[in-house]
Amino acid sequence: MSVSEYAYVFARIRARVSELMGERDLRALADARKDDFLAIMMESPYKASVEGLTAVDARAIEQALKHELIDEYLMVIRSTEPPVKDFLIELLRRFEVMNVKAILRAKLAGVTEPPLLFPVESFFRRRMSVLIDADSLDSVIKRLDDPYRGILADYGSSLRLLDIETAIDREIFNSIWNRMAHLHRRDREIALKAIGAEVDVTNLMILLRCKWEGVAGTEIERYFMPYSYAFDLDAVREAVSADSISSAIQLLPDSPYKAVLNEVIPRYEEEKEKSLIPFELALQRYRITLIKKLLLGYTIDIATILGYLYLKEAEIRNISTIAVCKENELAAEDTVKLLI
Repeated sequence: MSVSEYAYVFARIRARVSELMGERDLRALADARKDDFLAIMMESPYKASVEGLTAVDARAIEQALKHELIDEYLMVIRSTEPPVKDFLIELLRRFEVMNVKAILRAKLAGVTEPPLLFPVESFFRRRMSVLIDADSLDSVIKRLDDPYRGILADYGSSLRLLDIETAIDREIFNSIWNRMAHLHRRDREIALKAIGAEVDVTNLMILLRCKWEGVAGTEIERYFMPYSYAFDLDAVREAVSADSISSAIQLLPDSPYKAVLNEVIPRYEEEKEKSLIPFELALQRYRITLIKKLLLGYTIDIATILGYLYLKEAEIRNISTIAVCKENELAAEDTVKLLI
């Protein structure tokens, strides 16, 4: 798209970018008393999302925020033209993939409470919500629409969730990457930074998850997404063969990602449960710093679009996290540790 073609969507986004919450705003929300949470939200751009609530209901808040996020994506999609529009539609489809994975996880874990889904059914015309009532993982897979049914047709309940999730992730990243190839040169270079950072974090978490689940080193590489940006897939063989998560991180090639992960190792080693959550949060925070750089100067190109959408996504995730913490009366300091 040319500068003139971007002018309309740029004008619509510019005002919304100024309304995004900064770190200070999120900290104030985390510090607030539970009884004050809704009052603060009523004074924010999210007033419509919490209007009518009389108590902090984390599920209701998260569902409303997910609707708002998808509405923002659809606004941008309707304000653009191909090939940017086609690329953004595939970026939107990530939320459908998240829905599929949430349903699969719930079935494998035997969770009775239905997962909260992103409202993308009407856009993609695939009814994922009906899968919540399926009585088994096999039943979910058989009732999926393509492209997911074709990808998972040979997968059964005996296989680990890692196999199923990485198969779905590979399909969506392949599709996004293919759409990205049709963008004009400047837009393609910008998109590569944003999408590349997301794929890098995905691959790093795959490595750590495989180590955590005890996947043999010789098998790990087949789970990686076939793309990368600053994470060199050809230089991780030593890390793949490491005998622990900490040693795998130490054997990664030097990069900002390695430095970020190294900072988390002491906290990981101290934990009894040895959760991967601190690693994921640290990587996501670093990714968000990269995304914020896309907004520098408010250039009239795809950088402003991607910067806004990704930051909006992070903001809604953070507010949803704070709502859960408020509902469960978690201390502010513990809440802040969970934000990205």
